[in-house]
Amino acid sequence: MADEEYKRPSPDKLLKLSQQAEASKHRGRLTVYFGFAPGVGKTFAMLNDARLHKSEGADMVVGYAETHGRKETDALLEGLEIIQPLTIEYMGVKLRELDTAKVLERKPALVIVDELAHTNAPGSHNAKRYMDIEEILNAGIDVYTTVNVQHIESLNDIISQITGIRVRETVPDTFIESAQEIKLIDLTPEELLNRLAEGKVYVKDMAGLAVNSFFRSGNLFALRQLALRIVADRVDERMRGYMQAHAIAGPWPAREFVLVAVYASPYAEKLVRSAFRFANELNAEWIAFYAETEGHKKLSAQEIEWLDRAMDLAKKLGAGVVWIKADDVVQAIVDYIRDNNVTKIVMGKSRHFGLFPSISQKVLTRTPNVDVYMIDAKIDSEKSRLAIRKPLITSSPKKYAVGVLAVTVMSFVAFLLRNSLSQINLLFLLLLPVIVSAIYIGRGPSFVSAILSLLIFDYLFVKPYYSFAISDTGYFFSYTLYMAIAIVISNLAYKLRNKIGSLKRSEARNIAFYGLSRDLVTAGNVEQVLAILVRHTTQIFRCDLAIFLPSGDKLAVKTKTAGFEINDKVQGVAAWVLLNKQAAGHGTSRLPQERGTYLPMMVEDTIIGVIGFLSDNSEQMIHPENMAVMETIARLGAMAIERNRPK
Repeated sequence: MADEEYKRPSPDKLLKLSQQAEASKHRGRLTVYFGFAPGVGKTFAMLNDARLHKSEGADMVVGYAETHGRKETDALLEGLEIIQPLTIEYMGVKLRELDTAKVLERKPALVIVDELAHTNAPGSHNAKRYMDIEEILNAGIDVYTTVNVQHIESLNDIISQITGIRVRETVPDTFIESAQEIKLIDLTPEELLNRLAEGKVYVKDMAGLAVNSFFRSGNLFALRQLALRIVADRVDERMRGYMQAHAIAGPWPAREFVLVAVYASPYAEKLVRSAFRFANELNAEWIAFYAETEGHKKLSAQEIEWLDRAMDLAKKLGAGVVWIKADDVVQAIVDYIRDNNVTKIVMGKSRHFGLFPSISQKVLTRTPNVDVYMIDAKIDSEKSRLAIRKPLITSSPKKYAVGVLAVTVMSFVAFLLRNSLSQINLLFLLLLPVIVSAIYIGRGPSFVSAILSLLIFDYLFVKPYYSFAISDTGYFFSYTLYMAIAIVISNLAYKLRNKIGSLKRSEARNIAFYGLSRDLVTAGNVEQVLAILVRHTTQIFRCDLAIFLPSGDKLAVKTKTAGFEINDKVQGVAAWVLLNKQAAGHGTSRLPQERGTYLPMMVEDTIIGVIGFLSDNSEQMIHPENMAVMETIARLGAMAIERNRPK
């Protein structure tokens, strides 16, 4: 019986498959023509299939097709309805882009959109073409598109190692996985090299040297193997999905849970990609984990960019993102894996082994029942040189002046008491402003105060007086001990001060969340829910707020603060979020030029409305921790609205 239970598919998995099937009824079908290199014939095969559907009476248009002037490919466009591309001028160059708005207005049954991995021109509606395609799919329109294996995000590092070329245009694996059909367009490497020699292969943005490097036989064999493996894995995944959906018994293993520890480093993105591939092979859930300590404040702008890009990449690849504040990175990781049943950890491998153990070594020894996988990564020396840390001492000159003044005043007091107190008491008296500086001013001023107090003590209270000369060498030991004590006390006081500040902010936010949850539970109608959301959100953040809810066929503003201006552009962004069920605006990859941040208010896979946040301190608002808070507010609000709206 136990064995039968083990083989039985998970009810949660069946429910998820059912929800996905229901959601797909209103979404267009995505067909990807997939190849291992440029020139294998993806566009030709796609247009050939399109003509076949056209001859069968299908309502089909060409949204964007790149034939590169090949006569045989151009011939396939004859007689097909073509949506004229949008022309965008950038730096004096006219660029042609897919006109998504015209496609949605035309609303055919099927649209052809070539070059899935293309990056749109600056100022476009979306940053990437796959985002345009996502809008089209969400409108219920089927899409045919093309992509090569080197454009898959998780394989970016592997492709770079194979070919020596870093591909900049990539597509998240999750988007490829959402395709209902992946058609492998294949050629042998020998045939492809012949086509290249005949000039039939268009190599976009590749210099001659890069072409020769990319189109080598060994590279092509490796790329072809990767493409075949991707398609084979897709077939295997579809088979498992079918077996689970139809309750066919199989060896359904216990669910694995993978954590990747992310750091602010030049190989953070590579670590995330490796973790994705590893979790994908295990069919496991995975999260990207970052513990923000006091050292985070000393990160350079380049390091912060590496960190943000890695966390954004993890989101694109379907990971959960956990960003927490902690005193100790190792303890934060250990606590999280114990509390959340993490089964495997992916970390960067230490490059140096010295007297003190590295973070990865500490995690390894403190997680005996968890598998730890260490990924090696080559660090670009040029990138490493960019990671210039912020200086340790960052306090303002005014704070240093206050610290010096405190030592000076206490030295004067000590000088008046020099005949009443022993030297040891005088020394501890001079230590007092050092401790006070550490608690109330900062670590830098405290350190300067310690040096100054020691010099004053030597000058005023050690023979020979009014000189820095020392008659007894034993004072060297005392001075060393004094500085050690001063540094330890300064560090402890500094950490305590920051910890108290962090706890106060955390407590204030927890109280606000408690109040929000309590009031939402007691709300009796949608109007009360909206008023509660506005009141509590403006307490948590200093921001303006607007909430949009569907009203018939339109999206109406149900409530807003005075500073949130509503116009046609804002309405358009909110409508986009409602249709696509994805965040847009500042801090996201969709419509990033907008000032506000707009989040879908979701209950499971059902969208209830849209909530918009607008702040003068927009960069602070899009910090990962604050983004998580905004998403929580949107989710709590959606559940309360769903519960209280008329049935």
